[in-house]
Amino acid sequence: MRRNRSRGFTLIELMIVVAIIGILAAIAIPNFLRFQARARQSEANSNLKTLFTGLRTLPKRPQAQIRVPGFSPERGNRYSYHMNDPCTTAEDRTGVNIIQNPNDDCVGVDNFKFSSFPATFTVISPLNVTWNTKASQNGMSLKPGLYGSGVNWDFLGYAAGDVDNVISDTADTWLVASSDGQITPACPSTGGVSQNVAAGEPFNVNNDVNCD
Repeated sequence: MRRNRSRGFTLIELMIVVAIIGILAAIAIPNFLRFQARARQSEANSNLKTLFTGLRTLPKRPQAQIRVPGFSPERGNRYSYHMNDPCTTAEDRTGVNIIQNPNDDCVGVDNFKFSSFPATFTVISPLNVTWNTKASQNGMSLKPGLYGSGVNWDFLGYAAGDVDNVISDTADTWLVASSDGQITPACPSTGGVSQNVAAGEPFNVNNDVNCD
């Protein structure tokens, strides 16, 4: 009577399995990291829409303070938010309690959670912008802030942060404006071709996922 003997894997078979696992990991891990980074970008989208909505409800040009329209992002923010560049002062989120200064025109990163991040990131401006007639007449440029006066005014806000955990590269930068515009992003390059962006639509000026 013949006995069935259990047979283990040979060294070559084990090496093939390890090689296959290595190839799959090399493909899957970078894709997972990019997916994770893109998920973090939802913070900037959500908060810039909130900033836009708050400012649009004001009939007249408000004061420059960023909290005037009731803008106050939840704690844990990876992005700094800018209505001026450079900031006059930024809402300080270093400690347990948020510190607000009288002339804050920016909201700082939550350094209480992300202690290695700068207080505010450097805004990356688009390569070129053509605003609609109203915004152009109000003198709106690439710089964040309020433009115009009285009931005839416009605004441009930015969010800048880190989503790939490489602080040394350029910041992931988004903008939101009160007017329609044709915008050429800084990165990824579109070869100088502008994109049509509607008022209130957050636009990724510099993509930290794909750009260093």
